[in-house]
This record gives sequence, structure tokens and C-alpha cells, in this order.
Amino acid sequence: MEWQDVTFLQKNWIKKSAWYLANFLTFSSLILAITGIILTFFDYTDYNFWFAKIMAVCSIFDFADGKLARISGSKRLAVDVDTVVDSIAFGIFPAIYLGYIVAVWNIVAGVFTGLVYLGAVWFRLYRFIKRDPLYTPYFNGLPSPFAGMVVACLVILPYTEQWVVMLSTVIISGFMLSKIPFPSFKGVPSKFDMFWIISTTLFVVLFAVLPFNPNWMIYPAYGIAVLMIIYLIAGPGYAIKLDDKLKLGTKDITKEEKKIEK
Repeated sequence: MEWQDVTFLQKNWIKKSAWYLANFLTFSSLILAITGIILTFFDYTDYNFWFAKIMAVCSIFDFADGKLARISGSKRLAVDVDTVVDSIAFGIFPAIYLGYIVAVWNIVAGVFTGLVYLGAVWFRLYRFIKRDPLYTPYFNGLPSPFAGMVVACLVILPYTEQWVVMLSTVIISGFMLSKIPFPSFKGVPSKFDMFWIISTTLFVVLFAVLPFNPNWMIYPAYGIAVLMIIYLIAGPGYAIKLDDKLKLGTKDITKEEKKIEK
């Protein structure tokens, strides 16, 4: 089921409101990402918490503006503008930060880390827009906002060595570059989708609003880490089931259309 099938959401004032709100959230993500890039070089104490919180807020905004853009019916906003902002918020921003902190250990390793992560995000986004991105039941490769949240959880863990950050970045980048299917949750959510979306959003919101203290932020970070592990393990199987269901539904519609023609 897609958003245009929900009769109530087809009212003009709802579609316009969704369009304006989607634009606001998209450009808010852009502002946050650019702010984060600038603050990276000020070397603030506990900036890793700022970085993690910015990534969490951008992830929430990214999920919400995609839903709102589809409700509004704006194809250009849902694909073109959102993709450009994602390339900055989930590509350039984390790549610069990861490269910067690894460079403290080794400058060559820092440059390598940043380039690997950025290249993976950009290639994944390029591959995404080459498909039919308006509604597919799954992503090819790990979505960049999910990868960003994995990185956000990683950098606030105490005593994380720079080489661990570099190795983790390479592994995460590999998941983004892979063609492993992961659920997109783009259509009207089912009951299971709603449970997943609400639980993930709750942990990410807590992660974003809790005080700058490892004793507070570590708990939602662990919750997000558990959800990410479940997503990595169970997500591909669920995505394939969704794709099979969509194909079956398409075949049924085609059969009905042929009957009507006859």
C-alpha cells in the first residue's frame, strides 16, 4: 500500500503542509551538517557527543522528510533535493569527522578513513537514484542514515581506539557498497513496520535529547546498537519477503486488468 492510496491524505491542505514541512526538515538537516563540519575543527571537549547528537537529529529528519515528501506527492523533493542533502549530512560531515579523529593517530589512515566512508556513501546514493527510488520495498546496501547512527554510537563508546574507528568505518562502508537488500519502510507502514519505526525513533530521540554524559547517552546507544544488529541480520530476509509480496500483488492487479479488458 502506498501513500496515494490513503484517501484522507489526498486533501490539498495536507499535501501542501507536508511539502512545506518536508522542505523545512530537509534544509534543517543541511544546516546542522554544515554547522557540525565547522565545529569539528574547533576541537571542543566532548565534541564526539555533539557529533553523535547531530547525526541522530539528521537521521530523524531524513526519515520524516522522506515520508512527508511522498505524502505531498513531490517526486523532485523526495529524490533530487533529499539526495543532495544526504550526501552532505551522511557523507561529507561524518567522513570529515571520522578522518579528523583517526588522523590524530595517523594522518594517512585519517585521509583513508574519510575517503572510504565518503566514497561508499556517494556511490550508494548514485546507485539509489539510478533505480526507481520513489517506492521500492528494499534498499540495495545499508542506508547511509543507518550507517551514520552506527558511527554515532561508536564514537561515544569510552576508550575507542582510532584503529578500531578506522576498521569499523571500512566494515560499515562495505555494507553500504554491498547489494544486500535492507527494508526501506517507504510505503504505508504495516503493524510490524510501525513497531520497528516507533522503537527505533524512541531510542534515537533519547540519544539526541539526553544530557552530554556517557552515563546517560550510553543506554540508548546500546539500544540503537541492538536494533542495528537485528536490522543487519534479519533485515535482508524481511526485505525479500516484502519484494515477493509486492510482485505477487502486481501480478494480481495485472490479472484483474486483463479480465476487465476481456
